[in-house]
Amino acid sequence: MDVFLDKGTMEFLTVASEYCAFVEKARKFPRADFVSKLHKILALVYLKMTLLKDDPDYDLMGEPEAFLSEYDYEHIRSIVSARLGSLDRYIDISHAAMYDEETEQMEVSQCIADVYHNLKNFVENFRTGSEESAMASRAELIADFRDTWGPRALALLAIVHTFVYNPNADDDDEDDDNYVSRPKSTGNTLLDNYMESYRRKN
Repeated sequence: MDVFLDKGTMEFLTVASEYCAFVEKARKFPRADFVSKLHKILALVYLKMTLLKDDPDYDLMGEPEAFLSEYDYEHIRSIVSARLGSLDRYIDISHAAMYDEETEQMEVSQCIADVYHNLKNFVENFRTGSEESAMASRAELIADFRDTWGPRALALLAIVHTFVYNPNADDDDEDDDNYVSRPKSTGNTLLDNYMESYRRKN
């Protein structure tokens, strides 16, 4: 089967889309629910990403389209930071490309927004319906996972694990926001139809 429509790619596309939709609605979850749900979906994103098969042929397909601006990134970071409150602290990130003891420091909200940025561009390139754009985006996503957003996602998963299992991690009082469920997609694109079929089967 063509890698464009293979099971691994389509399953990752579904999970990536779910992550993006979840993060975009961060303000609609109580903090404890947001952290708990983030813990689960981020673990799934990382797992599904490691199962994607690299295809060198698609490295030659050019640059994928960039859909997100700096403003979009900052908007996501700010709403996530507001939701996290005191949990939005700096974490250390070790990169595979760094052979010395230096580490990168980023806020939790920055890491969440960085993963979102990579996944959102990937999802939107698939939504265009262009195989060339989609596969160029796929190749870029895999390369960037190795060097940048993968280590950040792993460090993020570790700190979120601490938040979930350490009851003293959050110094703030629980907020009063009500949970608002995410509406189901009503679109008719290939991606929307695949996601609806995937949900019914699972």
